[in-house]
Amino acid sequence: MRQLLIIPSIAAILVGCDHNEFTITNQGAKTWQQIEIKAGGRDFTIKQLEGGATESFRFTSQAEGGGEITGTLEANRHEAEFGYFTPNLSTENHIILTDDGTIEILDRP
Repeated sequence: MRQLLIIPSIAAILVGCDHNEFTITNQGAKTWQQIEIKAGGRDFTIKQLEGGATESFRFTSQAEGGGEITGTLEANRHEAEFGYFTPNLSTENHIILTDDGTIEILDRP
């Protein structure tokens, strides 16, 4: 009988716990600096991302809306919009940075 009470309790806790994830990969050889990401009502910062490096972030959205990334490469500021975040749905994006300043966004299924 006790197990019958525990299972619904765990299910109730997990409802609404959808996570979002994004991964940033610097596919070039140059270092990107001052990378700022806004997604799901949260702010993330990477001071620098060396060539070939990858960073991943997993989080729960606090607000609904689109994502935004800005970063500096050789004193030039680059930006791109990505994804749509909501507290009730999971998303997964891959952000690719290149040596020519391109920021490519890939949605993962």
